[in-house]
Amino acid sequence: MEKFTSRCCVKCLLQEDPYHDIRLDENRICNVCAQEAKEVRMGWEELREIFESTIERYRGTGSYDGLIMMSGGKDSAYLAYMLTRKYKLKVLGLINDIHFEYQETFDNAQKICAALDIPLVKNVLPPVMMTEFFNFLFTEKELRDKGHGHICLYCGRLMVRAAGEYARAKGIPLVFSGHNPEQVFGMGESYEVDEKRKIRKMLTLNTIKEAMDKARTQLRLKHKTHLLPLFPNELYPEGVAGLFMYQHFPYEPVAMMELIKKELGWQPIDKFSKTYIASGCRLAKLWMHLAYLNKTSHYMDFELSTQIRNGVISKELVEKFYKDTVDSTEEIEILLRELNITCGIESIL
Repeated sequence: MEKFTSRCCVKCLLQEDPYHDIRLDENRICNVCAQEAKEVRMGWEELREIFESTIERYRGTGSYDGLIMMSGGKDSAYLAYMLTRKYKLKVLGLINDIHFEYQETFDNAQKICAALDIPLVKNVLPPVMMTEFFNFLFTEKELRDKGHGHICLYCGRLMVRAAGEYARAKGIPLVFSGHNPEQVFGMGESYEVDEKRKIRKMLTLNTIKEAMDKARTQLRLKHKTHLLPLFPNELYPEGVAGLFMYQHFPYEPVAMMELIKKELGWQPIDKFSKTYIASGCRLAKLWMHLAYLNKTSHYMDFELSTQIRNGVISKELVEKFYKDTVDSTEEIEILLRELNITCGIESIL
């Protein structure tokens, strides 16, 4: 990924970023490192018990015990492995097609499900509506933030809701998602005991509600009410529950990758960096570049820095991930055309 400044935290690699109030002290240590060192988290044993009691409550109550959101990445692959091999659940795999995914996403999902004997369905969302949806998110000035993280906020909720709607239609009571711990916290779905984190969770939920309200208001003003169903109030429809495994167990991405490579023949998607840690859809390339042009951090910067602070991934591996970034200049130009953004990238900064 591109760096807009050489002033980075020596511990977690966060860039000094006035927009997100990221400051470095005289030792080049950021204020996020100083703050999070004092936080208290719920114990893993308690979280594991919550997870296991939930799956037992729903086991056998539907056509499948649960639906797994597949992405082709390490997190959903390991999730599928654990649910089938350890917990012996009868699950259905689902991959949402938003028409801006890499082909490797579908290939990996198919390969993993085949290895685990999981049926896989592709939930194809309407292509014209998806183009309108993302054009609106990129071009609507009232929604925009400098890091363009709002794209992932709205899309992420749409993807979970779409999986939930599919599950409800098929009589499946649970939706499992491979969102990592930072993403779970960012969705306001984490369990918290620390008072400061409880406040941050409440603020996150308030921010999400305000963002959804603002989007629906702008859609009505722009006479695009046909897109309103893509901005749901609730993450899951009535009758369907959600479960995020990486909220309940220690997140160990390197060990997870080693296991699924060995057991399932999984291979990383190297469209973002030749050193794989994480990836995303094609649109992530565009909004990450917009964040760089706006001289601010994006969600992957924050996720990786948090993982360094939590000791689940090494600083050296993240540095290599940044160093081995794939050039996306041509791909970004193609995306602008596909999104019908004809005024150039400057129009959406």
